Amino acid sequence: MTLPDVRAIDSRNGDRRPVHERVVLKTNYYVINLDRSPERLAAIGADAATIGIDLIRVKAVDGKTVAPEAREILDESGFRRLHGKIPMDGEYGCYQTHIDVFDAFLASDADIAVIFEDDVQLTPALLPALDRIVAVDDWDVVKLMHHRLPAFRAHRSIGGGHRLGTSLFGPTGSSAAYLVNRQGANTLRQRLVPMQLPYDVALERGWALGVRVRHVEPDLVSGNPLTQQSLIGGRKKYAAMRLAPWRRLTTLLFRTAEAVRRARFGLSARTER
Repeated sequence: MTLPDVRAIDSRNGDRRPVHERVVLKTNYYVINLDRSPERLAAIGADAATIGIDLIRVKAVDGKTVAPEAREILDESGFRRLHGKIPMDGEYGCYQTHIDVFDAFLASDADIAVIFEDDVQLTPALLPALDRIVAVDDWDVVKLMHHRLPAFRAHRSIGGGHRLGTSLFGPTGSSAAYLVNRQGANTLRQRLVPMQLPYDVALERGWALGVRVRHVEPDLVSGNPLTQQSLIGGRKKYAAMRLAPWRRLTTLLFRTAEAVRRARFGLSARTER
């Protein structure tokens, strides 16, 4: 990816006008993949080859194989209090894996990480839009895919009919595709631990995390119909994890406060760090 830089000065013949140069930003493209899902890796790998990017595979943590006492980043009482459910094995595995991706990214020399879960479908529209996103320093995290985005506030166009902006209502769902810069990743790595919410819910809480979270509308990435079946758990299993109503009062209070904070954040989201 390239970024326009106007800091250079043209001193020819005493001219002090800014010169537009191109700063190359190194981008790593990560894909999260379970060992038991080679067909998913093959599918997204084929998409990546078609659009000309190299994927770095990060081995997904299989939550089923991690004993409850070994789930070091999980605050189960906090999860029950804020989310009103018992955490599923897959939710823990998903959360831990995204933290592992941050560690890999921060240990590299890349400026930007684009993070995919392995059930998404990549299209040629992705790379031009990413170039336009990174051309302006008004973001730390950008979600490229959502389950819902009902109240979107556009900030700018990124071409191809896509816009970058904030969400006034949520959670918007999905952590299947997003990009993050180094400062954003460093902040998320520190503040997303311990785990008290599902990862997709926690990721977009810019008001609580201190990062500039943005959304792309419409989505730049879609689910792959060949590989999109959830490995975390179906709706019935998810519903079975719900606590009794009287034990979810703290969840109701939390979500009410979150709705207000989200709307305020979306309407007055800062662009500077």
